[in-house]
Amino acid sequence: MKLLVVAAIKEETEKVSAILKKAAISVFSVTDTMGIKNTVDTDLLTDWFSRGVGKFDSVIIFCFTTEANTETALKEIETYNQQQASNFPIRAFVLAVEKSLYN
Repeated sequence: MKLLVVAAIKEETEKVSAILKKAAISVFSVTDTMGIKNTVDTDLLTDWFSRGVGKFDSVIIFCFTTEANTETALKEIETYNQQQASNFPIRAFVLAVEKSLYN
């Protein structure tokens, strides 16, 4: 089991939903968040929400799913980002779930 976490600007919520559906992920959670960027940097850890400076209405989308589904989702997000050339690329990462009370 994997935990897939996706960060995007709020306007991209439906697109992320479509990407997750394409990756056979039909159940996920969405949380509104505010991305704040005070400096311009090329480091991913400080360039998480955008390639500009400011405040951004964003969403964090997360779900528990299989490794195969996460790989498909990451590939779809990468393809989408390459085609869009946006200042607000969709970001994603995967965490391993070591334990669960779900059987």
